[in-house]
Amino acid sequence: MKRSRLIFFWGGIVACILITSIYVYSLCCSYPERVAEWNVQAEETFVKALELEVQKRGNIVVPFVAGVNSPEMKTLKSPYRSFVTLTSRYGTHDYEIPRVKFDNSLIKDTEKRMLLSYVLEEHPLNADTLNTSWNSLLIRKSIKANTGIRLSTIDLLKQTSVVCSPDSIKILEGDSLLSRYLGFRCEVEATGFVSYSWWQALEVWPPIIILLLLWLCFFLLFSYYKQITLFLRRKFVKKETVVNIQEKTIVVERKMHLEEVVEQTGLYELADGTILDSRKGLLINEEKTRQVQPQTIILLKLFLCAKDYRLTAEEINKKLWEGKGSSSQIHAAIHRLREALKDASFLIVEKEDKYYCLKMPHSIEKNSTEA
Repeated sequence: MKRSRLIFFWGGIVACILITSIYVYSLCCSYPERVAEWNVQAEETFVKALELEVQKRGNIVVPFVAGVNSPEMKTLKSPYRSFVTLTSRYGTHDYEIPRVKFDNSLIKDTEKRMLLSYVLEEHPLNADTLNTSWNSLLIRKSIKANTGIRLSTIDLLKQTSVVCSPDSIKILEGDSLLSRYLGFRCEVEATGFVSYSWWQALEVWPPIIILLLLWLCFFLLFSYYKQITLFLRRKFVKKETVVNIQEKTIVVERKMHLEEVVEQTGLYELADGTILDSRKGLLINEEKTRQVQPQTIILLKLFLCAKDYRLTAEEINKKLWEGKGSSSQIHAAIHRLREALKDASFLIVEKEDKYYCLKMPHSIEKNSTEA
């Protein structure tokens, strides 16, 4: 492998690995930030979904008497009390309300909490319905999450019953996002669970596609490195044609094309970048060196010096055998030249009418013309 191609290969590999590493590192760093941002919005939407479920029960009529003889005047909001006393069919009992439950109560007004206890006893919350409502609110905010709901209720005998939304066992195994409490005794606990898939949170498919395209482009460039460099050289590079005439050197600067032959101390540069060393009998390209027989070198130089690189069988016979060669000898010489070029160059020898022509393959000529 030629040094320039080797440098291109390892330079491209290092560049692609570096870009991929930076991309992956940035995604890993952004994941905690994205999750924290989504958690904040998930908490807001959970509370909103819970409020919507409670509002659905707002028109239920509840008989309420504050005193024995007459209604009792109530303030809009009652202060926190660690114990509340409630008389029921099970007698009169004191119920403890932890401060954390009161602070996270959906409704803090004493009277409304009492009403809500009655409403939720007659019309309890549905975990599946609440979870569906929460999911719909998250989707509106373009948040892709897996959610679950657990409803825990403590009855008047202080026994706890638990109901969970369907298909949420794996989510419920983790830590809860938050809990909200409802009722006079804060006896109903609604807990929301949420988890995120890393590929959903990071939206990794667009970056992955970009990285795959990057690597694909690199390997395509490397695979067609020789053709690309040949095209660029033919398109932009200017070469010096050196011709020896009567021991004087004439230097002509022109754009390199198929008709151009570079001769200097027995070296010829063919149109595809292959070097012919006529003195050492070598064809040299980017990847390997091919030893060529002296007669094949003479024949190749005849083509290079001929007009339009075309020779008849008679011209070849005259130059190589002084007109005494046979058709089989001519065919053998052409065959050896073709084999030498096939291993070391893009140039080919084709038969057109009565001429043998040294030329570039049609596919390369077409690509160069279209470009």
